[in-house]
Amino acid sequence: MVSSELIVGVAFFFQCAIGFVGNSVLLMLYIFISFKKPQQKKPMDLILAHLTLANMVTLFTRGIPEIMFCFGMRNFLDDLACKALMYIYRFARGISVCTTSLLSMFQALIISPNNSVLVSIKARAPRYILHYFLFSWVTNAMIYIHVIQSTEAIKNASVPRYHYVSNIYMVRTSSKNQNGVLFIFGMTLHDLIFHFLMGLSSIYMVLLLYRHTKQVQHMYSSSQSLRSFPVVKATQSILLLVTCFVLFYWINNCITLYECLKYEKDAKFDTIACFFGGCFPALSPFLLIGGESRIPKPHCIPGKARKPREDFIDGLVKP
Repeated sequence: MVSSELIVGVAFFFQCAIGFVGNSVLLMLYIFISFKKPQQKKPMDLILAHLTLANMVTLFTRGIPEIMFCFGMRNFLDDLACKALMYIYRFARGISVCTTSLLSMFQALIISPNNSVLVSIKARAPRYILHYFLFSWVTNAMIYIHVIQSTEAIKNASVPRYHYVSNIYMVRTSSKNQNGVLFIFGMTLHDLIFHFLMGLSSIYMVLLLYRHTKQVQHMYSSSQSLRSFPVVKATQSILLLVTCFVLFYWINNCITLYECLKYEKDAKFDTIACFFGGCFPALSPFLLIGGESRIPKPHCIPGKARKPREDFIDGLVKP
């Protein structure tokens, strides 16, 4: 009979393998475009490459240790290795939050009308992408320093009451010390701000697409043809990406919070939370590939449809 640990290990293995392939393909695409086809390069490519790297680090820093544990390796990390691993994982996850938020806001700027109040920001935004990255790296690096102080390796079966436990590590969760309170406050505020910005820009994109779809619907026999526009496809892909991110993020957080509040600790809850936490990094590259117009598609677009398509795209950015 196949053990539950083996099943979990195989699930994590496939999650990491799928995520590695998808993120690698996407990263190589942006590198190829940067060096071989610079005329096709877009400012958003840098944001997507940044997100891809953060996703790969997030997957490997949690997925690989879980795979090793499930296949029989016990207590293979000491305190220093656990501290480094968890700090890198939390840091990469925080970077993923910031970058997904930036991606959503940037796409909202791209499709915003040229006569809107956002026109001045729209023109200057590409110049500040690197500044945003630096800001997100510094803030996340500072917020998650507490992880280094509170993380310990699993040394035996007994776990103190005020600890969050996983298969690999345990974290002191007592809120009696000031550093712990500041960490929880800083992490919560950080995530809420970026989730709010994500939600705001997503609502703006939905409303803008709906308005322009209504304006040009008379040009098409079905709404299906509207989804084939590069601008619309890219925006829909990012909206789907943000939705998946928020869904898996909060499933992961709710399970983690439940485990923290339980009196009797069970590492299985952390394993479940870890798996859901890895779903977004594994699936996101495929959502982005589906909306990437620079990847050759197997179908051809009739030449007679070209003019209405151009009119729609022009109308989307210049109503």
